[in-house]
Amino acid sequence: MNLTNLLNFESMQYRGAQTQASAVNIFVANSLRTLIEDFYQRIAPAFIVIISCRRPSPMNFYRTIMQLLYENVDTMIIQLVHHNNEAPRRIEGPRLHNLLLVDSLDALLDIEIHTYTAQYDAHEYYYIFLQQRDARIPEDMQGVFEYCWRHQLIHCNVMTQSSGGEVIMHTYFPYTPTHCGHIVAVKINQFMGDAWQHRDYFPSKLKNFYQCPLPVVVRKMPPFFNVIGLEALGLHGLEGQLLQELANRLNFTIRLIALDKQDDDVWTEHQMLQLLQERKAQVAVGYIRKRLVYDANLTAVFPHYSNMLVSCLLKNAYNLTSIEMLRFPFQTITWLMLLLILSWLCFTLIVRAMYSALLYHVLRHHVHRRLPKTLLELMQGGYTAVLNRITLQDLSEVVSFEDFFSKRHVIIHSELEVEVLQNVEMRVQSPEAGAHPKIFGVLSRDTLMYLASKTQKPGAYHIVDESVIEQQLAMYLQKHSYLVQQFDQLIMSIQAVGLMNYWSSQLANEQYFRNMFLYREKRLRQPDLWGIYIIAATLYSFALLIFIGELLAELCSRLWTRWRIKTQHVFIH
Repeated sequence: MNLTNLLNFESMQYRGAQTQASAVNIFVANSLRTLIEDFYQRIAPAFIVIISCRRPSPMNFYRTIMQLLYENVDTMIIQLVHHNNEAPRRIEGPRLHNLLLVDSLDALLDIEIHTYTAQYDAHEYYYIFLQQRDARIPEDMQGVFEYCWRHQLIHCNVMTQSSGGEVIMHTYFPYTPTHCGHIVAVKINQFMGDAWQHRDYFPSKLKNFYQCPLPVVVRKMPPFFNVIGLEALGLHGLEGQLLQELANRLNFTIRLIALDKQDDDVWTEHQMLQLLQERKAQVAVGYIRKRLVYDANLTAVFPHYSNMLVSCLLKNAYNLTSIEMLRFPFQTITWLMLLLILSWLCFTLIVRAMYSALLYHVLRHHVHRRLPKTLLELMQGGYTAVLNRITLQDLSEVVSFEDFFSKRHVIIHSELEVEVLQNVEMRVQSPEAGAHPKIFGVLSRDTLMYLASKTQKPGAYHIVDESVIEQQLAMYLQKHSYLVQQFDQLIMSIQAVGLMNYWSSQLANEQYFRNMFLYREKRLRQPDLWGIYIIAATLYSFALLIFIGELLAELCSRLWTRWRIKTQHVFIH
């Protein structure tokens, strides 16, 4: 610590200040020394001591205690802050491990400890020594715990010294078998002279919620989250199962927050996260992507699932026409050779059998034109992207996609990805789109496979081999929420045992999605019949030529016969 500040602190004088017996001071100092050695030295290389008093007597007492601590604790870095309530000055910096020496609730409120860590997501430790008259200790202690709970300071203990010299430690438990969210001071420890009664100075408070309700704002976003009614038993989807698993492990009940709109409307991310900022909900879940823009005001839990954004094309838009089907089995050079040779050898049994087999293969396997395999091919091919507004915001932050998605795109204002797919199909099937419209959609890979399975359209969509980006889904909590650490641990353990992968595999069957034999939706149109017309016209033309040839041959035969007979008569005469 700063030596000058220490000397200035030691030289302070307070008129009228009184001290208690030296043995009591040593007893109190030993309790703090034991706590520092058993807890703070074990978890951190340094901690901060903040002194805030509104009366001179406690200030002089704390100065004596600090002198005793200096003599016994010399292996840690200590930052000493003396708060002068008459001329307050803010000292910035992280305050993760705190020892607060105060003489009243008002003195604690003067420090405004919650403002220093409001933008951090880690849980801090606050060990508060409240030196107050015995009659006022319960009231001030209750105020301290209510202040801690109001600002989600979960690791908050209060140590008091009674007039009889007893040093007792209290804390609060927000969730117990008898109450939910109600703050009651509970005695958890007592200093016995050479050691504390228990070594667990900051007991866990969030391992069991005792069936207390936790307000959760959700939205229907299949396949990730779906809810039937407003009952927690109606949770479905990947994140629905995750939320139910968290509720089972932490033993809390889920209180769903209803959407005050029409049934067909869906929460937007902004609306859901706004409820967290307004403290109307503790958790928000439902296909919410982890984004840096939210970190300033909200706390994100460890990402529970990673999902790729992919580009998809509607295969029916690229079905081969009847003429293209006839030309598809052979390459152009093969057709040129067939036309150049003009020999009946090309129409032998083997060639016809090969052609029939390949034509059957085309019809059976639903062969399409060559589809793009990379995003660069989509960009060079002049394709138009269909995506929703939130996806466009994510992609606009990627430098490599600025030129691609800024030129040709269609924005869907709804955040439902099913509407992206519906818009792609609508544009592909419109008469203005042409035979092979260049339109593709950008949506979640799992959503695409789920919708293909739900609508029974196997093989209807083509996923471009190159993925767009990987999106991470996460639950969001109130900023500096006391739930983040517990949720992080549980979600990482759930991921470690493979539950998330198992649940995601139940969303859709990839083998069914890639099936090439079951789906063909496009109806036959007049252009598709031109191949039949050409074949029929060609055969009729050949038949007509043969018929004309036979007529000419018969006519020539008769003329030849008449000429021979006439010649013979002339020769005889």
